[in-house]
Amino acid sequence: MGISYYDPIWDALKRDKQVSISVNRALHPRIIKAVKKRKWLDVGYKIIIEPRIATLSHAREDSKLTFFLTHSLTAEDL
Repeated sequence: MGISYYDPIWDALKRDKQVSISVNRALHPRIIKAVKKRKWLDVGYKIIIEPRIATLSHAREDSKLTFFLTHSLTAEDL
């Protein structure tokens, strides 16, 4: 996996579970898609948190874009 402009956002999410950035609203869809892709490609992170799964969500408020990362157990683990 190569280096991406969005790696710092994903790395901060893994560490802090919440990241807010301020960026032009027109770029929000692109950034959301890119961060989702970083999460999807990070197989090492998936192995580390197993048997939990990570869920990525976001909220928008004007130019502020906030990502949230939550962990939960899968249905098979209950």
